[in-house]
Amino acid sequence: MQNVVMLLTNSFRPDPRVLKEATSLQTNGFKITILCWDRLASLKSEEILHSGVKVIRIQNIHSSYGIGIRQLLRLPRFWLTVQRYLKTIKPGIIHCHDFDTLPAGLWYGLFHHIPIIYDAHEYYAQLVRPRLKGIIGWIVYSLIKIGELLGARFSSAVVTVDDSLAVIYRKQNRKVIILGHYPETRMAMQSNPVFTRPYLALMYAGRLSVDRGILLYADILRELINKGIPARLVLAGVFTPESEKTRINDYAKDVIKSIDYLGWISYDQIPLFYHEADIGLAILLPEPRYVAATPVKLFEYMSSGLPVIASNFPSIAEIINEANCGLLIDPVGDLTGTINTIQSWWQNKDTPQTLGENGRNAILTKFNWEHNIPALIDLYRELS
Repeated sequence: MQNVVMLLTNSFRPDPRVLKEATSLQTNGFKITILCWDRLASLKSEEILHSGVKVIRIQNIHSSYGIGIRQLLRLPRFWLTVQRYLKTIKPGIIHCHDFDTLPAGLWYGLFHHIPIIYDAHEYYAQLVRPRLKGIIGWIVYSLIKIGELLGARFSSAVVTVDDSLAVIYRKQNRKVIILGHYPETRMAMQSNPVFTRPYLALMYAGRLSVDRGILLYADILRELINKGIPARLVLAGVFTPESEKTRINDYAKDVIKSIDYLGWISYDQIPLFYHEADIGLAILLPEPRYVAATPVKLFEYMSSGLPVIASNFPSIAEIINEANCGLLIDPVGDLTGTINTIQSWWQNKDTPQTLGENGRNAILTKFNWEHNIPALIDLYRELS
């Protein structure tokens, strides 16, 4: 049985994509160890999952999350600590999730002549660019961009999530496969009685920040309440940065009693909370890293039978138009049309119920994790 180490700079509580990949590989004959960084030492240092996947958490390097100078200075300590674990485990393949683990994987893998997979959940340089300010920020961004492209070139293969990212990485590496952010079919087995409750629940799940639409969601909530619709806004996730919570509370103080904060919810709990909602929101602002991306939450909403309201960006529009599962809007335009559509759904409940079922059926037939597994296993067998 081939030893595989997956590297991760979060504490894996668990990370849904990493969990699905690790479980799929473990059940197909690979021995998976997830070596991750529990920066706050808040979870078990070691555990074995039901699938047999082993999780080891590095807990002796304390740090907050983010890309500040303090966090960046702690990364080399994490990479160095990883080398000691890799020498003990002796993996046959190293699977690096996101760019911040890639230097550690390349360091060990190139020296010991073993395959390295770079799993690019997002284009990391573009992801961090808005948070890096001034001359120092520009220098850090440039180093990350160059480092990521070089790292992709020296990797044995690149795994990414959609066509737009694949175009970027195919310029650096001949072997690029796409594993979409799709849920497992088990997440879509139960229909959802949307628009049958005495109130209207708007759901957003993910990182909570202005650029991900939280102020727009408050505007929609306010307008619906003004029209006499008993609406609630349910927010599930973590504020990034934490100051965004104060910002939304100040902005939405007139409707704050109609906003519910769930905090972070685990992958297995997603269906439970989504089945208490009526609409899934994914109205991201038109920043480059969002315009070209397909958000995980889109597929999660669809799997739970929620009609979706999302930004009219190319990759998102392609999915929603194909599945006929929701409404596309301009995230910086007038919300009047959006409010009118939701009001019409409230008055004619068959329409949103049909849209929700369309999305759920699309997950069952096409956009599901099970369709990804053969490509993942083939890649691993080839590298082995």
